[in-house]
Amino acid sequence: MSFGDSDHDPDDMFVHTKMSFWDHIEELRMHLWKAIIGFVAALVIGLFIGQYAVEFIARPVEVQLNKFYERRVKSVEEKLQAGNDAKLNEINMHKEVEMRFKRGQLAQAFGLPEPAGASEFVDVEVQIRPLKLAGVLATAQREIGRRPALSTLSVTEAFIVYFKVSIYCGLILAAPWIFYQIWSFVAAGLYTHEKKLIHVYLPVSIFLFLAGVMLCQFFVIPVAIDYLLSFNEWMNLEPDLRLNEWLSFAIMMPLIFGAAFQLPLVMLFLYRLGVVDVPLYRKHRRIAMFLMACLAVVLSASPDVFSMMSLTVPLWVLYEFGILMCVWSPRPAEEVDEPDPEEMVEV
Repeated sequence: MSFGDSDHDPDDMFVHTKMSFWDHIEELRMHLWKAIIGFVAALVIGLFIGQYAVEFIARPVEVQLNKFYERRVKSVEEKLQAGNDAKLNEINMHKEVEMRFKRGQLAQAFGLPEPAGASEFVDVEVQIRPLKLAGVLATAQREIGRRPALSTLSVTEAFIVYFKVSIYCGLILAAPWIFYQIWSFVAAGLYTHEKKLIHVYLPVSIFLFLAGVMLCQFFVIPVAIDYLLSFNEWMNLEPDLRLNEWLSFAIMMPLIFGAAFQLPLVMLFLYRLGVVDVPLYRKHRRIAMFLMACLAVVLSASPDVFSMMSLTVPLWVLYEFGILMCVWSPRPAEEVDEPDPEEMVEV
């Protein structure tokens, strides 16, 4: 089957565009290569800052491990000071002993004139106060053992962790450039009002994502570690945390929080599509909150109650914020297509 100059192939999806299908493929290939080159350049930078990034990621758990160690030492120290250790209690008691000094040495020490018979010895009762606190602290530290720290179990684990973190740093640094290349390709096929929506809601999406990441990094993770280590303290167990396992926890948790904080935009998107409306959101609020709690149980990288609630409560707040966004951004009035007069059939 052939087509003339005025005919078009009905299967050609790019018939109304100025670019052919292969032109679009070439345009996509060009943007992909630019994105890859930008990522490689950012990866080189990531290799230089990878060590500092590992230290930043490991700092929360190291701080909590130090606090855990200090609490255990203090607990043992208090027990020793209370007299639970009879031997140490006996050592720390004030003792009175007799010591022999020459008369001349005593007179010289007190600034007195040297008496007759300065070479004679005199017995003096002296009360000795031992270094009680230093002795208790050293004993407690010996009983607890070494200070806990992140450890590696293989010779290659430190290198693998360093390389992973460098790749993550490269992705983060190259993300604006990669998104710009994706946007440059996609924006060519969008209408003006669609571009306007992207310009309005993309900054909101970035803000919500960063808010979720920062909440997790600076509040949830330190408190969650302290809460989980308290079980080790309660059960008198020594924690031995691996660097690689902590890396997975420390990276997944912020990403989960950042993605979960996109809930208001998802609600707004469904509302603008006409799938749901504001009264439906309000009517099924309790069911939605229950489902968000169940979702938080699945998404939380840590199985403890605190991590689950630290994600659930913000989701409840964001659900209400999503309802407000739907109220503030109502759906545009649906246009009613008028029938073509030529297609109207007289009855």
